Amino acid sequence: MILEQVEHLRPALGEPSLEEVQNYFSAQNFPREEGEVFYFYYQGLGWRSETGSPLRDWKLAASRWLWNLEH
Repeated sequence: MILEQVEHLRPALGEPSLEEVQNYFSAQNFPREEGEVFYFYYQGLGWRSETGSPLRDWKLAASRWLWNLEH
């Protein structure tokens, strides 16, 4: 029961590959090179947010990244 209660706090297993990130950016009609910038930025942070908490959903972070590029 305790495991079920804290499961949502656990970061996603594994990190995305560079190719996965580039494919995601390409699918969103952004340059693959921007995906590379995103990938190495978050890899440098240890796949943690700017505040230090583990990044549980890299696609959510990527969509925010893309939104910031447009606005």
